[in-house]
Amino acid sequence: MSDRHPLRDLARRPLAAVDAVGHQGLFYIRVVAGIPRVLRRYPREVLRLVAELGTGTGALALIGGSVVIVASITFFAGAVAAAQGFESSSSIGVGSLSPLLAAFFTARLSTPLLAGVALAVTLGAATTSQLGAMRISEEIDAIEVMAIPSLPYLATTRVTAGMVVITPLYIVATLTAFVADYVFLVLFYDVGAGNFRHYFFSYLHPLDIVFSYVQVLGMVVVVMLVHTYYGYTARGGPAGVGEAVGRSVRASLSGVMVVNLLIGMAIYSNFNTFHLAG
Repeated sequence: MSDRHPLRDLARRPLAAVDAVGHQGLFYIRVVAGIPRVLRRYPREVLRLVAELGTGTGALALIGGSVVIVASITFFAGAVAAAQGFESSSSIGVGSLSPLLAAFFTARLSTPLLAGVALAVTLGAATTSQLGAMRISEEIDAIEVMAIPSLPYLATTRVTAGMVVITPLYIVATLTAFVADYVFLVLFYDVGAGNFRHYFFSYLHPLDIVFSYVQVLGMVVVVMLVHTYYGYTARGGPAGVGEAVGRSVRASLSGVMVVNLLIGMAIYSNFNTFHLAG
């Protein structure tokens, strides 16, 4: 007869969940604590990973890597913000104010959120699959045998590279979204170019761009931490790596939403950058 008891197994599940959370938390602390060491000992590896994460490898590099993917997503997000803003404002007879809505929603909402989602499904998924493949092929064990600490060399370097590469990616994403606002409102909806410039830049506060960058920076830290954990701890051969990628994407997408909400609430509850005036 089996020694397993259903009630005993049910009672152990909360303890297993708490143990898993503690294990992840300890992993994240060790990764973040290793950043000074990585910058001091492995700067070349960080630069290599910055280039790899930004432009991609293999087939992904042929289309420009993460830069093109993030730019494409944010371009269409800006187009949706422009279209919805024009249709909504036109329904109440103030279609000329649509650049105001485009500036507000693009800077505060769509660009940081969708940039975080794009990072999760590009940089994050690639990181999990790379580390998972190294784990099941025993490359990580080989690195340990060579007296190289694998956690900072593999995980911390990737988190640091993600924090570096996010700056140009965010700039490209923001500019692409703003270009989409202009193209759709001026060329497709016949909003005057002068009218667009007046309302768009009157209500696009510079602090909104800074705060949006802070949100994306927080998202990329969470995304890279989650994906490095699932890749570094992958088990079960190729099927286990695929399962780890799926779990990491789900976890990082949830983390992106939570981080975006918490940072947005923390920032905009203390700073009001939107003033509706003539």
